[in-house]
Order: sequence, then structure tokens, then C-alpha cells
Amino acid sequence: MNKALLRTIFLLFGSLFYLGCQGGVFNANNVGTVNGIIEKSGELTQDEVWDGRIYITSSVIVPADITLTIRSGTIVGFEPKNVPSEIIVHGELYAEGAPDRMIVFGSLGEPETIPDAETEEASKTNINIQTSSPRSFQRPTASLPKAGDWKGITIETGSPNSRLTYCRIQHATNAILCKTDTIQIERCLFSENNIGVLCENTNPTISSNEFNRNGSGAQFRGSSAPEVEYNEFAANRYGIVCEDDSRPRIHHNNIRSNYEYAIICYSTSSPEIVSNNITLNNGWAVYDGGRLRDNYISGNKQVGPNVPELSIGTQSDQFYSVEEVFEPRSTPVSDAGLPRDKF
Repeated sequence: MNKALLRTIFLLFGSLFYLGCQGGVFNANNVGTVNGIIEKSGELTQDEVWDGRIYITSSVIVPADITLTIRSGTIVGFEPKNVPSEIIVHGELYAEGAPDRMIVFGSLGEPETIPDAETEEASKTNINIQTSSPRSFQRPTASLPKAGDWKGITIETGSPNSRLTYCRIQHATNAILCKTDTIQIERCLFSENNIGVLCENTNPTISSNEFNRNGSGAQFRGSSAPEVEYNEFAANRYGIVCEDDSRPRIHHNNIRSNYEYAIICYSTSSPEIVSNNITLNNGWAVYDGGRLRDNYISGNKQVGPNVPELSIGTQSDQFYSVEEVFEPRSTPVSDAGLPRDKF
């Protein structure tokens, strides 16, 4: 089987079973034919519109003054390599899906071959099967995708405008790396990445997204001060990580059931944490920084599922060494988290 055909079959099966089946984000009946698969690499030379199934063979660069538009239902697959591929945007990126036709970015998994079942059975019974090629009974398969298989989407400082909505982004090192304020991230699902959204000295709005099973749902570095609102952070290692002198405004989110801390602060970072439900995290609700107001904090650090934290001190059973606490809640914030009509 020649390399091009093997890669094509691998993409078809990889995208179908390892991207689509994880969450059912597309209908297999709409996959189309093998001939519809498009390979992309290198620097774009003109505005492009991607639709269908896109196979990234090496990093793609969107230069200044170029716009890349990705239509709803498109699957963008990355093959793991020693140097992970990425999408770097200096121009503009518009990846706008729909609730029932999300755009999917993810790894195809590592390719490998396994013996055909007929060959295996023959070897067990000592039957000699005559073939024209020793590879005739080989077929492609793929190991499971994992975080870090591809590098992610980087929106560079000079990008004038970009928008991602109704996208599922998975298996990346940094699913989205923001280096500019002029990006909108709304109604997206981030899953199985090392970091979901990473901001470096930027202040974008991150609204109505779901972060689950990432190393960190969101991470803020330098002087970042993004607006983080109406999101769900669940089953990550850390919900939100604040570093350096970052000062995000974190409000109306559900931050729950993360394996370690819900919100952790390093250095002189000082997030404003307002009107969130922070519940059932294995570690501290908030650790080592931040100003808290009107939050429902309950069941963190294994104190019990129905034990709200009403302390107004800077340290309690559920948070550690914060800057100040005002108006703790005894009941959940009703309008926090992802609005149910968004997905």
C-alpha cells in the first residue's frame, strides 16, 4: 500500500473514530468521500476557506493581510510528529461553527500497522497463506490521541481580528495561545489539552466555553487581564492558573470537580473573583491570592458536598491566603456557568 493511500485511509478512519466519536460532534453520514480530504501546510498566499476534512501535514501560517475562514462542520486533523504542527495567525482567523456542526481541531493519533485477523488465525493453525506482498494483510490503525500531539492555534500580536465559536479543540499543547486582545473565544469546547486557553500579556474575552479534562483549563501570564465569564471548568487538573502580574476578572463561572485547585495564583497575580460557583474541587477553591466577592464556595478540599464556606477571613478550610473576602454566599449563583442553550 503506497504512502499516500495509507495516509488518506488513516485520515478518514482517524478523523471518524477519534475525533467524531469523542462527543458525537458530527454525523458519520456526512463524512463524504476520500477524494474530499485536503492536505495543508506552509504559508498561505491568499485568503482561503476551509470546508470538509483538512489534513495538516506541517505547520500552517496565516500571514498578515490574509484571512482564513473555516466553515461549520469542518474537521482539521493533525498527525503527531517529533516537531508538533500548529496554526499561526498573523492575519485573521474566523472559525465559526454551529451548535449541531461544530468545527473540530484534533490529533489523528499515532499510525501503526497490525496483522490482519486472517493472518493471525493462519499463524495459529500453521497454515501458509500465499500473498503477492508481505504487507498484503496489513491495515492501518491508530493509537489514541493525547494532549500535546499538536502544538495549537497561536493568534499573534499583529492579528487585527479573529473569532472562534462552536469549536471543539483537543489534544494540543496550548489549544489557543492569545498574544493579542483582538480575539473572541465563545461557545467552544476545550478537552484533553495541556492548556485550554493561554493568554500572554493580553486581555481577550473568554465567554460561554466548556473546559474539561485539560491540564489547566485557562492560564494567564505576564500582565494579562482577560474577562473570563459564564464558562464551565470541570475535571481539569487545575481550573484556572494565574501567573506573574496577571489580573483576570473571573465572574459567573462554574468551577467544579477539578482534580487539584480550582484557582491557583503565583507571584503577584491578583484575580478578581466575583459571583462564581466553586464546588467539589479536590484541592483549594482559591490558593494564594485573589479578591473574592459574592462567591458560592462549597465542598472543596473534601470538607463535604453541602458545606458552604462563609468565612470572611483570608484563610479558611476551603481557600488559602487570599487578599480579601466579601459577601460569601450560602446558596449557588443561579446564572453562573454555561447557558444551556449554547451547546
